[in-house]
Amino acid sequence: MFSGKKSLKSITQLSYEEIEYIFENAKLFKNFGIPKKYKGDWVLMFLEPSTRTRLSFERALRLLGFETYLFNWDSSSMVKGENLKDTVLTLKAQGFEGIILRTPINKHYVEIEDIDIKFINAGDGTNEHPSQALIDAFTLMEKFNGKIKNLKIVFVGDTKYSRVFRSDSWLFKFLGAEVGICSPKSLMPSNTELLPVDKIFHSIEEALKWCDIAIFLRIQKERQGKKLIPSEKEYLETFGLTKERAKYLLKTGKFFMHPGPVNRNVEIHEEVIYMENSLILHQVANGIYVRASIIDFLYKEIT
Repeated sequence: MFSGKKSLKSITQLSYEEIEYIFENAKLFKNFGIPKKYKGDWVLMFLEPSTRTRLSFERALRLLGFETYLFNWDSSSMVKGENLKDTVLTLKAQGFEGIILRTPINKHYVEIEDIDIKFINAGDGTNEHPSQALIDAFTLMEKFNGKIKNLKIVFVGDTKYSRVFRSDSWLFKFLGAEVGICSPKSLMPSNTELLPVDKIFHSIEEALKWCDIAIFLRIQKERQGKKLIPSEKEYLETFGLTKERAKYLLKTGKFFMHPGPVNRNVEIHEEVIYMENSLILHQVANGIYVRASIIDFLYKEIT
């Protein structure tokens, strides 16, 4: 028996049994609907912009029966200098029981770990994005008969600044997949030996030939101190999913993904974003069910 956790900070804190429970529960929600089974108030505390993550968490919470409140950083006391801990203590004193936290600061959640309030890390700086990793794995399991083991998954693009890559790569490796990366040198992590990576490619053609699934990553312009690619057009031709590369993936029965938002004609040519072997909208749709399952998991005791 294991108890449902108070928070989801990192994908690495989950056991195989807990991950399996989240996936099975998400499958039930998708097939039979999300039951309105809870009452209480959660805060959507997004300290940087978001569309997919914020709205899917909000919808998941409301479908489960919770009331949601949007925290506007630019009109809050944090603008005046209040830190995260004091802000969350204030929210707890007002009766809120849970927080969805998106922040540009790596491991910002450490400030609130000792506060008795539920919270989910919805992305922290360049560090992690655990709910997105669970969504991506769930989406692939749907396409590959419930298994990720032995799949070859390559991440293409900004692996240096991508928090999605860090959470995804750990989870996929934990579930038995082979993980590869293909990035320009300026966007390649300096500590690849410390990451769960099996293959490093410098040619996208070699990477796409090797993989079963290619995950294209957004160029994280907002996290880069300087311009790290010569031009967007050149990047598409060198590391992006062009029309020719998309046709190759389709012809060979391979899928591609992107956690969003897509920079059109940078990571992926605009004409192929939603072609038939694209899983991008499947990722978006599954976000609601997986995130509802994560929230439900935080309230559970599982035997």
